[in-house]
Amino acid sequence: MPNVVLTRIVLVSAFVSSIVGGVYGYFAHDTLGTGVALGAVLGATFPVLDVFVFQGRIGPDPRRLPFPVYIGLRSIAYVVVIVVIEEVVVGTFLGPWSSAGITLVDIAFALAVSVAANLMFGMAQLLGPSVLLAFAVGRYHRPRREERALLFIDLTASTATAERLGEARFLDFLSAFIADVSQAVVENRGEIHKYVGDEIIATWRLHADRNDAGIVRACFAARDRLAARRDDYLRDFGVGADFRAALHGGPVIVGEIGTFKKEIALIGDAMNTTARILDACRDSGRNVLASAALLERLADLPAAIAVEPSAPIALRGKSASLQVSALERKTSAPLPGACP
Repeated sequence: MPNVVLTRIVLVSAFVSSIVGGVYGYFAHDTLGTGVALGAVLGATFPVLDVFVFQGRIGPDPRRLPFPVYIGLRSIAYVVVIVVIEEVVVGTFLGPWSSAGITLVDIAFALAVSVAANLMFGMAQLLGPSVLLAFAVGRYHRPRREERALLFIDLTASTATAERLGEARFLDFLSAFIADVSQAVVENRGEIHKYVGDEIIATWRLHADRNDAGIVRACFAARDRLAARRDDYLRDFGVGADFRAALHGGPVIVGEIGTFKKEIALIGDAMNTTARILDACRDSGRNVLASAALLERLADLPAAIAVEPSAPIALRGKSASLQVSALERKTSAPLPGACP
């Protein structure tokens, strides 16, 4: 996660938590200021704990544990952090809540807040943070037209790998591949739209003026991540992971679909065109193809990426062909703005 994004999350979390802490401190202990201060400290601590511990930055990635176990561990960790910070911050610097110090009511409140926060986090992880927010505010209850940059990623040699590993092991392999690619997408401010078999669809919102090239950085950051973890893949599965990618952009209709299982759907010619570009990757032997229409809307492409115009590709059902370019890394230097 880029530092600027983490900073914003920390600030927002600290602000919201200071309000919750202030309300609880006022009604439970008749001390508004202490509650605000404690809430702000806790709110600033939790995002950092999440990024460095629960996203696997400084150790094994716990997100690959069974979901109930993962949420349980998070909730326990949150309670421990709350109690420790209450003892240190409140007891040492601000004075105790009361003569009795931390009470069972405080611990029960900490547990309730922890479980509620982690259940919300779990829902966000299952649906995607942007999708959860969209459902919560009803953003796409009625279809909306938006401009999106689209990244379609397809695991290479998936059939041969599945035959070699067997179905159960291939699912483990696919899970690791999706986790690594998704991490690169999210770190470059993309949204995971959908997993379709061994394909990943990610999107970025496009503005009328020139747009950040996060979609390009995400694509090559994912390739770098897989290359860096090649030894891990070889050790665990006996085969490395690689992918083809298609980049395009344009208008799509975004809306809710489904009743028993809801999701946010993206429909439009841009989706179909991106799929055709991915087909062209397979036919041409190119790993990454991007439409000229998208590249023209991106500002400041990474200097480490070479753009090589390719022959226009024919699109099924259309008379006009589409101009595309092959994207390749031209140096081994890290991409500006990419996260390790």
